[in-house]
Amino acid sequence: MMWLESRIIRLYVLSPRIAKISADLLSIKSVRLYHDNALSKEPGCGRTPWHYDDHHFPLETNDVVTAWMPAQPVPVAMGPLSFAKPLSVFNLVKNIIFNKNDTSYDKKVTEVFKANQVTIDSKPFEMGEASFHHNLSFHTASGNRTSKSRIVLANTYFADGARVVKDPTMVSGDWQKFIPGVAPGGIAATKLNPVCWPAMQKKKI
Repeated sequence: MMWLESRIIRLYVLSPRIAKISADLLSIKSVRLYHDNALSKEPGCGRTPWHYDDHHFPLETNDVVTAWMPAQPVPVAMGPLSFAKPLSVFNLVKNIIFNKNDTSYDKKVTEVFKANQVTIDSKPFEMGEASFHHNLSFHTASGNRTSKSRIVLANTYFADGARVVKDPTMVSGDWQKFIPGVAPGGIAATKLNPVCWPAMQKKKI
Protein backbone atom coordinates (compact mmCIF):
# COMPACT_ATOMS: atom_id res chain seq x y z
CA MET A 1 0.00 0.00 0.00
CA MET A 2 2.95 2.33 -0.58
CA TRP A 3 1.02 4.22 -3.25
CA LEU A 4 -0.87 5.94 -0.44
CA GLU A 5 2.36 7.31 1.03
CA SER A 6 4.72 7.97 -1.88
CA ARG A 7 4.06 10.20 -4.88
CA ILE A 8 6.62 8.35 -6.99
CA ILE A 9 5.19 4.93 -6.17
CA ARG A 10 1.69 6.28 -6.79
CA LEU A 11 2.68 7.25 -10.33
CA TYR A 12 3.81 3.68 -11.00
CA VAL A 13 0.91 1.93 -9.30
CA LEU A 14 -1.82 4.06 -10.92
CA SER A 15 -0.02 4.28 -14.26
CA PRO A 16 -2.54 4.15 -17.13
CA ARG A 17 0.15 2.60 -19.34
CA ILE A 18 0.74 -0.33 -16.98
CA ALA A 19 -2.98 -0.74 -16.31
CA LYS A 20 -3.81 -0.73 -20.03
CA ILE A 21 -1.27 -3.48 -20.70
CA SER A 22 -2.93 -5.47 -17.90
CA ALA A 23 -6.41 -4.90 -19.33
CA ASP A 24 -5.26 -5.79 -22.86
CA LEU A 25 -3.64 -9.02 -21.67
CA LEU A 26 -6.88 -9.98 -19.94
CA SER A 27 -8.95 -8.85 -22.95
CA ILE A 28 -11.17 -6.68 -20.77
CA LYS A 29 -12.10 -3.00 -20.91
CA SER A 30 -11.41 -1.81 -17.38
CA VAL A 31 -9.21 -2.74 -14.42
CA ARG A 32 -9.03 -1.70 -10.79
CA LEU A 33 -6.11 -1.89 -8.36
CA TYR A 34 -6.06 -4.68 -5.78
CA HIS A 35 -2.82 -3.58 -4.13
CA ASP A 36 0.83 -2.80 -4.68
CA ASN A 37 3.46 -4.95 -3.02
CA ALA A 38 7.15 -4.25 -2.40
CA LEU A 39 9.16 -7.48 -2.55
CA SER A 40 12.77 -7.66 -1.40
CA LYS A 41 14.78 -10.86 -1.73
CA GLU A 42 17.88 -10.31 0.36
CA PRO A 43 21.34 -11.70 -0.43
CA GLY A 44 21.48 -15.36 0.58
CA CYS A 45 17.70 -15.72 0.59
CA GLY A 46 16.67 -19.12 -0.76
CA ARG A 47 14.36 -20.31 -3.47
CA THR A 48 10.72 -19.22 -3.69
CA PRO A 49 8.59 -22.41 -3.98
CA TRP A 50 6.21 -23.09 -6.86
CA HIS A 51 2.91 -21.27 -6.40
CA TYR A 52 0.22 -19.29 -8.12
CA ASP A 53 -1.51 -16.20 -6.81
CA ASP A 54 -5.18 -17.06 -7.17
CA HIS A 55 -5.62 -18.08 -3.52
CA HIS A 56 -4.36 -14.71 -2.30
CA PHE A 57 -6.97 -12.66 -4.15
CA PRO A 58 -10.47 -13.50 -2.86
CA LEU A 59 -12.16 -12.37 -6.06
CA GLU A 60 -14.84 -14.15 -8.10
CA THR A 61 -12.91 -13.72 -11.31
CA ASN A 62 -9.82 -15.03 -13.03
CA ASP A 63 -9.32 -11.67 -14.72
CA VAL A 64 -6.46 -10.81 -12.39
CA VAL A 65 -2.90 -9.93 -13.39
CA THR A 66 0.20 -8.82 -11.51
CA ALA A 67 2.78 -6.48 -13.03
CA TRP A 68 6.20 -7.47 -11.65
CA MET A 69 8.65 -4.58 -12.05
CA PRO A 70 12.24 -4.91 -10.77
CA ALA A 71 14.07 -1.83 -9.52
CA GLN A 72 17.37 -3.17 -10.89
CA PRO A 73 18.56 -5.72 -13.44
CA VAL A 74 17.85 -9.27 -12.25
CA PRO A 75 20.47 -11.74 -13.50
CA VAL A 76 19.90 -15.45 -13.04
CA ALA A 77 22.06 -15.41 -9.90
CA MET A 78 19.69 -12.89 -8.28
CA GLY A 79 16.59 -15.07 -8.71
CA PRO A 80 14.32 -13.79 -11.50
CA LEU A 81 10.80 -15.15 -11.76
CA SER A 82 10.53 -18.48 -13.56
CA PHE A 83 7.24 -19.41 -15.21
CA ALA A 84 5.72 -22.78 -16.05
CA LYS A 85 4.25 -22.61 -19.55
CA PRO A 86 1.64 -22.58 -20.97
CA LEU A 87 -0.83 -21.08 -18.51
CA SER A 88 -2.97 -24.22 -18.68
CA VAL A 89 -0.38 -26.30 -16.80
CA PHE A 90 -2.13 -25.29 -13.59
CA ASN A 91 -4.62 -28.04 -14.47
CA LEU A 92 -1.87 -30.61 -13.94
CA VAL A 93 -1.43 -29.65 -10.30
CA LYS A 94 -4.75 -28.12 -9.26
CA ASN A 95 -5.66 -31.14 -7.14
CA ILE A 96 -2.44 -31.12 -5.11
CA ILE A 97 -3.31 -30.09 -1.57
CA PHE A 98 -1.36 -27.13 -0.23
CA ASN A 99 0.48 -27.71 3.06
CA LYS A 100 1.84 -24.62 4.75
CA ASN A 101 3.77 -26.66 7.33
CA ASP A 102 6.32 -28.30 5.02
CA THR A 103 7.67 -28.37 1.45
CA SER A 104 5.55 -31.29 0.26
CA TYR A 105 3.41 -29.12 -2.02
CA ASP A 106 6.41 -27.64 -3.79
CA LYS A 107 8.01 -31.06 -4.21
CA LYS A 108 4.86 -32.59 -5.69
CA VAL A 109 4.40 -29.70 -8.14
CA THR A 110 8.05 -30.01 -9.21
CA GLU A 111 7.62 -33.77 -9.75
CA VAL A 112 4.47 -33.31 -11.87
CA PHE A 113 6.07 -30.60 -14.02
CA LYS A 114 9.15 -32.77 -14.62
CA ALA A 115 7.07 -35.85 -15.42
CA ASN A 116 5.06 -33.86 -17.97
CA GLN A 117 8.10 -32.07 -19.40
CA VAL A 118 6.57 -28.66 -18.67
CA THR A 119 8.48 -25.75 -20.21
CA ILE A 120 10.09 -23.46 -17.63
CA ASP A 121 10.99 -19.88 -18.63
CA SER A 122 13.78 -18.54 -16.41
CA LYS A 123 15.12 -15.58 -18.34
CA PRO A 124 16.97 -12.75 -16.54
CA PHE A 125 15.50 -9.24 -16.49
CA GLU A 126 17.33 -6.29 -17.97
CA MET A 127 16.90 -2.82 -16.49
CA GLY A 128 13.46 -1.50 -17.42
CA GLU A 129 11.97 -4.92 -18.22
CA ALA A 130 8.85 -6.15 -16.43
CA SER A 131 6.61 -9.18 -16.49
CA PHE A 132 2.85 -9.56 -16.26
CA HIS A 133 1.51 -12.82 -14.85
CA HIS A 134 -2.02 -14.17 -14.58
CA ASN A 135 -3.39 -15.28 -11.22
CA LEU A 136 -3.31 -18.91 -12.44
CA SER A 137 0.27 -18.70 -13.71
CA PHE A 138 2.56 -21.04 -11.78
CA HIS A 139 5.87 -19.42 -10.97
CA THR A 140 8.91 -19.77 -8.76
CA ALA A 141 12.27 -18.01 -8.29
CA SER A 142 15.72 -19.27 -7.44
CA GLY A 143 17.66 -17.95 -4.49
CA ASN A 144 19.56 -14.67 -4.47
CA ARG A 145 23.22 -15.66 -4.79
CA THR A 146 24.46 -12.08 -5.19
CA SER A 147 25.53 -9.47 -2.63
CA LYS A 148 22.66 -7.11 -3.51
CA SER A 149 18.95 -7.07 -2.63
CA ARG A 150 16.50 -7.98 -5.39
CA ILE A 151 13.83 -5.28 -5.05
CA VAL A 152 10.58 -5.47 -7.00
CA LEU A 153 7.32 -3.55 -7.12
CA ALA A 154 4.40 -5.86 -7.89
CA ASN A 155 1.04 -4.25 -8.72
CA THR A 156 -2.06 -6.43 -8.98
CA TYR A 157 -5.05 -5.37 -11.10
CA PHE A 158 -8.45 -7.02 -11.54
CA ALA A 159 -11.53 -6.68 -13.71
CA ASP A 160 -13.79 -3.79 -12.79
CA GLY A 161 -17.08 -5.18 -11.47
CA ALA A 162 -15.60 -8.28 -9.83
CA ARG A 163 -17.06 -9.46 -6.54
CA VAL A 164 -15.40 -10.76 -3.40
CA VAL A 165 -15.83 -14.52 -3.03
CA LYS A 166 -18.48 -15.62 -0.55
CA ASP A 167 -16.02 -17.57 1.59
CA PRO A 168 -12.57 -15.95 1.78
CA THR A 169 -9.96 -18.29 3.24
CA MET A 170 -7.02 -17.78 5.56
CA VAL A 171 -4.72 -17.85 2.53
CA SER A 172 -6.48 -14.71 1.27
CA GLY A 173 -4.62 -12.85 3.99
CA ASP A 174 -5.62 -9.40 5.20
CA TRP A 175 -7.91 -8.82 2.21
CA GLN A 176 -10.20 -6.44 4.14
CA LYS A 177 -7.27 -4.06 4.37
CA PHE A 178 -7.21 -3.84 0.58
CA ILE A 179 -11.00 -3.83 0.00
CA PRO A 180 -12.27 -2.10 3.16
CA GLY A 181 -15.94 -2.17 4.02
CA VAL A 182 -16.88 -4.76 1.39
CA ALA A 183 -18.51 -7.92 2.68
CA PRO A 184 -18.07 -11.36 1.07
CA GLY A 185 -20.14 -11.41 -2.10
CA GLY A 186 -19.96 -7.64 -2.50
CA ILE A 187 -18.49 -5.73 -5.44
CA ALA A 188 -14.80 -4.95 -4.94
CA ALA A 189 -14.86 -1.22 -5.57
CA THR A 190 -13.58 1.09 -2.84
CA LYS A 191 -11.44 4.21 -2.72
CA LEU A 192 -8.45 1.88 -2.34
CA ASN A 193 -9.38 0.12 -5.60
CA PRO A 194 -9.38 2.97 -8.10
CA VAL A 195 -10.04 2.32 -11.78
CA CYS A 196 -6.58 2.54 -13.35
CA TRP A 197 -7.74 1.95 -16.91
CA PRO A 198 -9.46 3.66 -18.65
CA ALA A 199 -7.51 6.58 -17.24
CA MET A 200 -9.52 8.85 -15.00
CA GLN A 201 -9.36 12.62 -15.28
CA LYS A 202 -6.01 13.76 -13.91
CA LYS A 203 -5.96 15.22 -10.43
CA LYS A 204 -3.16 16.88 -8.51
CA ILE A 205 -1.12 14.34 -6.53
